[in-house]
Amino acid sequence: MSYLNLRRRYKLCIIKRPSRYWLPGTDVVKEIVDIYGSMIKDGDIIVVSDKALSIALSNIYDENLISVDPITIIMTFLTSRILWGYLLRQLFIDINTVKIMVETPLELLAKHKKLALYYGGIKHFLKPLSEFGIDTVNLPYYYVSIPIKNIAKVVKEIKLSIENRLSVDVNILVVDTDRCFVPKYVKSIALATRPSTVRGVIDLGVIAYILGRTFKDSFERFPTPTAYVGIQLDLYTILRLARIGEKFRGCGIGRNIIEMIRVLDSEHLNSLTWLSLRRVKHYPVIILRFKNYNSMPVVPST
Repeated sequence: MSYLNLRRRYKLCIIKRPSRYWLPGTDVVKEIVDIYGSMIKDGDIIVVSDKALSIALSNIYDENLISVDPITIIMTFLTSRILWGYLLRQLFIDINTVKIMVETPLELLAKHKKLALYYGGIKHFLKPLSEFGIDTVNLPYYYVSIPIKNIAKVVKEIKLSIENRLSVDVNILVVDTDRCFVPKYVKSIALATRPSTVRGVIDLGVIAYILGRTFKDSFERFPTPTAYVGIQLDLYTILRLARIGEKFRGCGIGRNIIEMIRVLDSEHLNSLTWLSLRRVKHYPVIILRFKNYNSMPVVPST
């Protein structure tokens, strides 16, 4: 347990405990209650990994089942190899991202792009990686996680179930590592590269990615809150809570495929299994607590 100042007026307590890897079919409410139980108090903000939640709800897809056509392969070559791997590579901070774009077999990239096009359309197809929030990290074989439909409803049900089991009043914040970008002088909106149900977060797909990377001095970068259910908070507070949650939760097995393979000491994606993922400590959920529950920065009702 540690403490952190969100602002000078608001002091946060961070409660973090390890968990097993959440396999498909995991009872999320039971896992949260088993991990934290009576430690959960009124007003706590339960921060959950969007990806871990997607996997637990079996919201995944095996990209190896996708068949690709010549047009998709050509489009993938032009976007991944030429546009991002060569012409716009200077926009990348992480050299591993460029390496993935250039060295991943084109057919495999094309399968991923075809799925992204199906779910997110062209504005997400054109993003270099994690298009539409579809992600390969922390998954074995050729599985990817897909954004949850009706996530706000799902999170509300999780909140109510926890409250009924523990007789507490909690808040649930679901966070994805994909970045959103907040104009430095307009704190009420965030330009996101993936869908979100949080008010003020606008999904612009690749446009947000390009704006945020090109005009770095004009934006603040945050992880994307994909859903929030609880006491009414302003967007900027939610974003800062998401950033704190991500910092203390960590990035699981790695931020990308290259890091994941290195951590698990594997030679290839094919060698990653559900069992190998379970060998590593995971932190799919942590708790943020305002030291004084009554001092939470509540937004007045409108």
